[in-house]
Amino acid sequence: MSARQSTGYAGSQKLLHWLMAVLVLVMIAVGLSLPRMGPGSLTNTLYEVHKSTGMLVLALALVRLALRWRLGAPPLDPGLPAWQRRAAAASHGLLYVLLILVPIAGWAATSACCRPVNFLWTVPATLPVPADNALAKQIFLLHFAMAFALAGLVAVHVAAALHHHLVRRDDTLRRMLPGRPDRP
Repeated sequence: MSARQSTGYAGSQKLLHWLMAVLVLVMIAVGLSLPRMGPGSLTNTLYEVHKSTGMLVLALALVRLALRWRLGAPPLDPGLPAWQRRAAAASHGLLYVLLILVPIAGWAATSACCRPVNFLWTVPATLPVPADNALAKQIFLLHFAMAFALAGLVAVHVAAALHHHLVRRDDTLRRMLPGRPDRP
């Protein structure tokens, strides 16, 4: 039975969903904190962790997108109005786009201003962009704007999941929860 005919997601999809949820929430918290911190070793370490985690989020988003393409997703609740179906499709699509573009923009900006860029302090990962602080500033502005959009979209996503669970009392949230049988 394919995921589109199933009522739940595959275990790999659930694992990636919740792992990325935690990583994105941590990235948002750290990303909002870093500009307010003074210089020092803690700040430098958090920047390095932020960059490496961003690269990890990008890689996981691509894996998750491949899994979604391969396994599909269960159908939406049949009682959903058409506008909510469109909103769900648009918001999920935009989540994937932002989960890819936000890290790429941060990576490109860092590659332009702060060479070398390393993954986990050791693996060289500088992108082939010109070393240019003015360019980096512009890309960082784009990174920040998209990150704020992502944070807002995550808040809407969480609110919609809670609405489905607490108000509509349908299976939308439960089918993504760990511990539930993956497929009937």
